[in-house]
Amino acid sequence: MTQLLGEQRRRLVRDQIRKQGAVKTSELSKLFSVSEITIRKDLQELAERGEIIRTHGGAVTRDSLAFEPSYQEKLTLRTEEKRRIGWAAAELIEENMAIFIGNGSTTMEIVRHLDPVKPFKVFTNALTHAIELADLSQVDLSVIGGHLRWKSYAMVGPLAKRALEGVYFDLVLLGADGISVEQGITIPSLNEAETVQEIMRAGSKTVIVADHSKFGKVAHGRIAELRDVDLIISDEGVEPEYKKLLAELGVELSLV
Repeated sequence: MTQLLGEQRRRLVRDQIRKQGAVKTSELSKLFSVSEITIRKDLQELAERGEIIRTHGGAVTRDSLAFEPSYQEKLTLRTEEKRRIGWAAAELIEENMAIFIGNGSTTMEIVRHLDPVKPFKVFTNALTHAIELADLSQVDLSVIGGHLRWKSYAMVGPLAKRALEGVYFDLVLLGADGISVEQGITIPSLNEAETVQEIMRAGSKTVIVADHSKFGKVAHGRIAELRDVDLIISDEGVEPEYKKLLAELGVELSLV
């Protein structure tokens, strides 16, 4: 009977995760009136069956991993946090550096806060960013070609990979849809993730720019383990547990 009750609870837990997309262990504990230890065991069982994805402090549904808001929708979300993050990231760029700026609404704020005088080279695979960068006379701009993903306006795929051969960057600035201790840095598109992995391999230093809402989330394609990232720039909304975990992993976190 106990096993039956446990299995019934796990089905309800699974349904709740699918309904919300992402949940915390503490929330499920209160909802089902059981200990967090019990919920963690339930989540582990569901994860081993392949029904959910575990994250630090909770879980997400596999059904939501590939969901991706449009670029225009992202531009309307957490605009003030993204503005501060973009400004802080732009401050990292030194004169005559060769940098790569990836696609995304947060990285667009980097473009909008670039020094209008300081000369440097910029590479990007984002058509939206290239249009804005073209107006900056001090920027030596190179645009990576490839297959256009209409949802993110990023150039990806085999052509983009070939365009990156033999090119190296002092600094790589990338956005992310998910930052998880277990699953690392993730974005919705597997095809785009492969391109971003090539970009990271060509960079001396990789910086992730993402607001606090991305922590604890998992998207469809992993671009890096947390240990492969040199710095994460986010906002003050990041929960204390992530500050501690990133410090333990040796990942620098800057909150603005």
